[in-house]
Amino acid sequence: MPTFLLFVLIQNLSAVHPPSDPFAPLTIYDGFWTLRAEHPWSGGPPGTADHLASKCQRFMQYFACEQTVNGKTLSLIVYTAAQSPDKLHTRFIQPDGLAAARGDLSLRGNHWTYFDKPPAKQTGNWSRVENFIEDHDHIRFEEYESSDAGKSWTRTNRGTEERTAN
Repeated sequence: MPTFLLFVLIQNLSAVHPPSDPFAPLTIYDGFWTLRAEHPWSGGPPGTADHLASKCQRFMQYFACEQTVNGKTLSLIVYTAAQSPDKLHTRFIQPDGLAAARGDLSLRGNHWTYFDKPPAKQTGNWSRVENFIEDHDHIRFEEYESSDAGKSWTRTNRGTEERTAN
């Protein structure tokens, strides 16, 4: 097949089936949120409203969100694409530059699951966060920990996030 015809064929196929953006769903996080949880992220009493500013940016091979709670920067979450279209890799980086082990995010419709465990050859609790995207402005979450390598899980927190104007 001549090179020109092959080029036209590839161009036409990409127009019919454009590559999907694995980071597109994450844009929901960008903005300002009010969080209410059994155990507020700020350490306040149960039911205290925390204010989350999530500043997100799409890059070529990365998507990142800087999260600030009540004016204090907590972490930068960096996302990278995985082999599966419904999975992303995550890395949490603290303001002092320390980074957690690579985690995973599974996207199954409106149910998103973050999964983190200690790096290889290290021990510690595993964690799982379940996000239920109710609509563009409301997210319900549940946080879990496992001390037995994921065999059993204990819910440690739950709450809601509601988008605010600022």
